[in-house]
Amino acid sequence: MTESTSGICLHYYKYSESSVVAKIFTEKFGLRSFVLKGVRSKKSKNKLNLLQSLNIVQLEVTNNNKRQLQYVKEISKLDKFPSNILDMNKRFIALFISEVLLKVLVDSEKSDSIYTFILDSVFMINEKEEISKNFSVLFLMKLSAYLGFYPNSENYERKYFNLETGEFSNQLSYYCLSEENKKYFALLLNNIEIDIPYKNRKELLKSLQKYYSLHNYNIDNLKSYDVIESLRT
Repeated sequence: MTESTSGICLHYYKYSESSVVAKIFTEKFGLRSFVLKGVRSKKSKNKLNLLQSLNIVQLEVTNNNKRQLQYVKEISKLDKFPSNILDMNKRFIALFISEVLLKVLVDSEKSDSIYTFILDSVFMINEKEEISKNFSVLFLMKLSAYLGFYPNSENYERKYFNLETGEFSNQLSYYCLSEENKKYFALLLNNIEIDIPYKNRKELLKSLQKYYSLHNYNIDNLKSYDVIESLRT
């Protein structure tokens, strides 16, 4: 059966000499793997460009829930969205978001709230001339709300933040942020934009990766992580 849906491109890889498999987070079906035939040919180069990370596309697909790979009959860009993220720093941010989503999303599990959140993030990335140096940290914090383990902001005046419990505490334990990093974390949690030193920002990002793993989402070994951090000194 042929169905229509919009989707957020996350990643693609070679499937044959002329075809690719694309991981696309769709509005209607959640994360799906699609075969796109012929897009690696010279005549179809523009279609391959549509598959760059965080491009928003319209799809006509054959949908069969029993098959791991679905087929795309037609793909086009949505007019209200930019076709590509051109700024190099923003493209690395797009890669970071795509990598995280590929690790936390479950195949074929629809999520309207996460889909809308990512669309809003894409709009923000494209509209702002300069992306906050805290973006990666803030993105992981906000995404955790849709995954069900957003940090509890109550008692933020306490000395530590416990990554295991997701709460602020005066009791120091192995999974607590340092007092200095806890202060930055609490300010971000309360939507206060601040200039965080590179060292602390890097530590917070690593701590959030640990926070995800403690809540059953493994986002370690992100290939885009070191590239992003090299741009953030």
